[in-house]
Formats: sequence, structure tokens, C-alpha cells
Amino acid sequence: MERVLQNYIEEVKSNVASLVYSDGEGASFEDKFTEYCIEVLESIGKSEGARVLSYIHPNRQGGIDWKLNGYCLQDQFKDDNNKICYTTLILFITNFVTDDQIAYNYNISKEDYTKAINQIKRFINAALKRHIDYLDASQTELIQLIKIIENQATEFDRIKVFFLINGFSNHEKEKFDIAGIEVQIETWDISRLFKINETNSIHEPIEIDFKQFANNRKGLQCLQVPIEDEMYDCYLAIVPGEILAKLYKEYSNELLESNVRAFLGQAGKFNKGIRDTIRQKPQMFLPYNNGISATAETVETEFIDNQIIITKLNDFQIVNGGQTTASLFHTQKKYKDADLSKIFVQMKLTVIKDKELKNIEVPNISRFANSQNKVSELDLSSNNPYFIQIESLSRKKYVVNPENRNQSYLWFFERTNGQYRETLNKQTVAQQKKFKEQNPSDKKFIKSDVAKFINTWEQEPHFVSQGSQKNFVQYIKKIKELVDKNKLPGENFYKRLIANAIIFKTTDKLFGRKGVNAIGDTNLKAFTVAYTVSYFHYLTKNRIDLWKIYNEQKLNERIICQLRKLIVFVFEHLQREASGQLISEYAKRETSWNKLKEMKYPENLLEILEEDIVSEEDRDLREKEKENSQNPAEDYIYKVGKIYKLGLKFWDGLKQYIEKNKPEELPYMSAYDVWACIKKAKNLTNKEINFGQKVLIFLENQPELIDEIKALSKLEETEMFELKDIYDRLSRLTKNEWERIFAIAEHKQIFINIEMANLKSVNISFTKKELIKEQAILHAYESLKKLRRFGIEI
Repeated sequence: MERVLQNYIEEVKSNVASLVYSDGEGASFEDKFTEYCIEVLESIGKSEGARVLSYIHPNRQGGIDWKLNGYCLQDQFKDDNNKICYTTLILFITNFVTDDQIAYNYNISKEDYTKAINQIKRFINAALKRHIDYLDASQTELIQLIKIIENQATEFDRIKVFFLINGFSNHEKEKFDIAGIEVQIETWDISRLFKINETNSIHEPIEIDFKQFANNRKGLQCLQVPIEDEMYDCYLAIVPGEILAKLYKEYSNELLESNVRAFLGQAGKFNKGIRDTIRQKPQMFLPYNNGISATAETVETEFIDNQIIITKLNDFQIVNGGQTTASLFHTQKKYKDADLSKIFVQMKLTVIKDKELKNIEVPNISRFANSQNKVSELDLSSNNPYFIQIESLSRKKYVVNPENRNQSYLWFFERTNGQYRETLNKQTVAQQKKFKEQNPSDKKFIKSDVAKFINTWEQEPHFVSQGSQKNFVQYIKKIKELVDKNKLPGENFYKRLIANAIIFKTTDKLFGRKGVNAIGDTNLKAFTVAYTVSYFHYLTKNRIDLWKIYNEQKLNERIICQLRKLIVFVFEHLQREASGQLISEYAKRETSWNKLKEMKYPENLLEILEEDIVSEEDRDLREKEKENSQNPAEDYIYKVGKIYKLGLKFWDGLKQYIEKNKPEELPYMSAYDVWACIKKAKNLTNKEINFGQKVLIFLENQPELIDEIKALSKLEETEMFELKDIYDRLSRLTKNEWERIFAIAEHKQIFINIEMANLKSVNISFTKKELIKEQAILHAYESLKKLRRFGIEI
């Protein structure tokens, strides 16, 4: 077996052990493996909203009659009677072999495979036929699920069973009918999970063999657009409505690119106008309908009877036309008079040949194909996605307070004018105090500050000297190309930005204040500071360790001492070289900056600041390192942290608030689930996180409700931990620090096995930037506190 696959199996074992340890006594390895798999499947759009629900019903012989490990209800809609229904039911059944039994080459036998599938078959059959009436009333969730299955059996378009195995299987897919409903079995063994992990895909590619769907058994007739481009090929085709309906029946919303899925999910079961055309004027569907746009990674064609025929498509995704596709299927299913044989739909198919650009261009095609208006130039201000991303980063990236390393705070980026004040004004007095502690006003920065900090770092003080507006426009010109290529700021950029903010603000402070300690005319301060910071980067060849400055959140005395000298040097140079000219005008010219660079500075900063300098190789690696503007692991902790931060008293009060006010969007049981998880120190499930998000949105414009809701609870107010802060502290641990931690722990035998497994799992996840459950983070933090006496401080 490949070593990389062995490592993955070991990693899964550690992750599952970590989840078990996080939830404490009573946690099941089988349930936690199910939870792990659900997270993987959800990441590729297979099981959004799924949750673990474990139950085994015994038979009379002491064996298993039926078994269930989890479920997912998808594609919600309201029927003609305004009743909520679902078109897709996903059930999970898990075969987990414990560590004592499992080996790297474990293969499930045909007998065990069949036995497990029969167990889930018996559950489906019994639920559909209303035979399960013997459950204990305490099984609230399972009883509710069975009621849904019973009451809307005829509404299900499909039932899927995901068979989860922590070994290997030769069985992939099979289908069978139960009570007239098609049931699809998908086996997810360790090798299939591994492939998803390795490709880092956002969905599992769908391969379409059109010979299976086309009535003529040849494929899909098309016209290839006669253009040559290295990035893509384009085909035009007329697709029979029957084929689209069959495709949707087989794959449902997995066919739809994520942007389209999100749109379709809010739009109801199908569009009334499309439905009426299908039923009343099917022959007019082609001229009435705009058609669909789709993408694929590869296409196979044959030349038959002087025509190009598409036979196969790999990674087929519909990026525009989700309503059309879904409506064809649902209308045919609901109305017997719907005749799809007369319906044809035009399709534009784009095949992205450059795999590296695929994840950029497919969403772009989706975005522009779904745009109802002319695509305008990027807004130069607040709505620029570049600044939206910086705002997002600034709300998540906790940094250590250099004055008190037990405290943390955020740099608050004001994307729109007055955003800081507006946020503050919405809160109660007590909330405002906490907000100011977490978001110090002196750490607030705006869009023009971003341009100033980055342009000085990139040694363009002449632009900065032209004033904030002109400098901002100049900066926008540079980032426009990045935005056009969907290259948005990531963690590396944000660290550089904040480190340069610290350098700039410190230099500004060192210049002094008018009438107190200024080194010269404070009217020249802005130009002097901009030139000094750029000159500092020039003399150090951009090798100052910005990562170190970001982590320390301050400059050490060595750097401060050199900046003091540089300010005086630069100030005197500007005065001298301006020769009677307005320094404000002189500083705006690139030739002025070039003159300063030509000056011989009397000291070698690379030698003096040796401890604060990185090698040229490290500098180049950091500058060339690919920015990842999306960090699902961090986003998860951020979301969960905001839910925890509300506190147990709030969630206890919310239950009573819901009972009293009965807000339609906030069901009581969901509030109870979140409250129970926080109280028992359990990981939140996706369902609970989604509910928590709803509550946060509910509170967004009425934060005063937080105190009102808390007042309904009799619990004592307790200080809630900052989960994201703890996460950020652990994430800053270096490889050497982790190695030292494990060396001390193993030598001193400080941790029990499962505690050590949790720490190792957390370390691996940080290294790979993978999702870590909140309880694993908290347990790891508590474990590391035990090492304080050995000089390990987090």
C-alpha cells in the first residue's frame, strides 16, 4: 500500500480518537467516524445538513433487525397545501472496525457488506410502510424522522444510502426499489475518502455517459464552436428535455454548481412559468426558455453520419439553468399530462482545459451566466471583493496584546465609513465595553490605510505622498488585476499588512508631536514617515521578519533604535534636496524617491538587525507563497466561536424566550440542542451551527435582545472563552515548538494516550490547515497548560 494512504488511515484513526476524546465518556468510535465522514461529504456538497443519529433495533435472536447511523433531508420545498416536504432522503449506515481488529489491508467481506445493507433496507421498508410504532418516547429525533418518511413517502424523488467503512470495499453503487421508490447505495470506503482528501475537491466529479441517457443510444448531437483557445473549448447543443429530466433524477442538485444550488434552494420546487409551458405549450419551450450553461473538465466525442456526437462528459456541472433542469423533472413527475418528448433545451457547454484555472473560471462562468444585468467595473470602494476579504480576515484574526500576553484583540478594518461607530452604537453599555476591549480604537484602520501600509512596504512613498485619495487609486490599479483573477487576500497578506501597520504607526509615533517632542516641522511628518518606512524596507532588502512582528505585535528596541536614526536622516535629506521647493510637492515625485535610494546610509542594517532578518530564500518563498483566501478550518472555528461566545446563560434564556414569543424562524428544540451541547461540552453538529448562525443574524440588528434574553435565565453569568483566540494561539506554535512539546510530554509521561492522540491530531490538522473540532481545540489547550512548569507558554 502507498505510504501516503497509510498516513491517511493513521490520520483518520487519530481524528476519530480525538473526536471521541473531545466528547468524553459515552462517545462511540462508530458515531465519531460517521461524524468525520459526514464532514467530508458535506465539504463536497454531498450531505449538507446531515447529522449523526445512531440506533440499533435488535431482532428476536439477539442480532440486528435494522440499524441507522445518520440521516439528511435535502431539497426542501412547499407543496400546494403549503406543507414543507423534501425530495431527497439520505441515510447513513456505518461499518467501523476497532483499532484492535483493523489492519491497513482490512477489506469488508461480501457477507458483512450484504448484512449491513439488509439492515438499512429493513429500516427503509418498515418506515415507509408505517411499521415502526414501538420506539421509546425518548427517541424524539428518530421518531420525528420516521414520521417524515411515513407522511411524505410519495414525495421523495430518491432515497440514498451512504455506506461508510473504515476499511476497503469492492462495492461502489447499486440500486433497488422499495415501495416503488428507487434507493441508491453509495459505498464510501477509506480509499474513496482518501481520494477526496488528496484532490482537495469541492465536489465529486460526475461522469455522464450520454449513450445511457440518449434515446438514439448514440449520444448528444452538437456543434463545436470554431475558435482555438488554450484555456477552453466550447460546444453548442440542443438537449432533449427527457435527457435533462433523467439526469436530474439520477444526480439531483449534485449536477448544479454551488452558486446555482444556493439559488435553486431558495426558489421553491419549480418555477410556475416553466411548468405551465411544459404542460400547455411544450413545442414552444425552446424559443421561450434561455437554455442552460454547463461546464466540464473533459469531453469525449465521435463523428457519426457527418455529425459531432458527445458521448461522455467528466465533471459535468450546470452553472446556469438549474430551475429549468429541476422543473422538467418535477413537472413530469407530478403531472401525467406533461410530455417531455416535444421539449428541447439549448445548451452552451464550456470545457475548461487548464486545470489550474478551473476552480477560478467555473465560478466566474456561473456568476456571469446568472447575472441579470450588465457586468460593471469593480467599485473602487467598499464593495470591492478585495476589501470585503480584508474585512473578513480582520474579524477573525486574534493577535496577542503585547502589554498583557494573556489578553488578545482584533485589528478592526472599517470597510465602510463609520462602521466601527455604527457597530458600537447598536450595543448596550456593557457590550460596548467588551467590544472596545476586543477591538481597540487605536487598532482601527480604513481602506486608505491599507493602500498606505502596503505601498510603503512596496517602496512607493512618492505615491503615498500624493495624498490618501490618489495613493488609494494607485493601489486599486495594482489590485484590480488580482481581483479579476479572483486572487483575493489570504493569511499571508494579512500578516504582512498588520506588520507594516505596526511599523508605520511606530515610525509615526517616533517622529513626535508638535510642541512636545517632534524632531522637526510636523507639517512634513507624513512625507517623512512614508519615505522612512520605504527606505527602511529598501535598506533591509524587504527581509525584515514581518511574521515575527505580527506575532509579537510590537517592534523590539533594536528596530526602534534604527528607525529613530532613519527618521532624522530622511527628514534632513528631504529638506536638503527640496532646495526651497515645497517638500510636499517634491515628495510626490518618483525621482525624489530614487535620489534617497542613491544616498549612502552610514550603517549596515542587515548586520545590525541580524536577529530580525529572514534569509533571501525565506523572503522569496513568503512573497511567492500562494494566497489562500478561503480557509474553511478557520471559518468553522470562527462561526462556532461566535455561538459559544453568547454564553450558556444566553442559550438557557433563549429557550424561555422562544417559548414566550414563539418566533417562527427559531424552533425551540434547536435552541435546546445548542444549550445541551455547550452545557455538556460537546461539539456542535452542523444543524446546531446553522441554527446558531440564524440566531446571530436574528440578533444582528437588535443586540439589546442579548441582555433581555439572558435576564430570563436563572443561571449565573460566566466568562465565556474566546474559541478563535485559543485557536489562533495554538496555530502560532512553530514546528520546533510542537516537537519540543511532544518530546517533553513523552519523556515526562504527562498525558494519557487519548490525550496525546488529540494533541497529535490537532498538530496535524494545523499543519494541513484542516478543520478541527472545537472540543479538540479546548482539550488541547487545557493539556498544554500542564507544560507551563517546563517553560511552555501558549
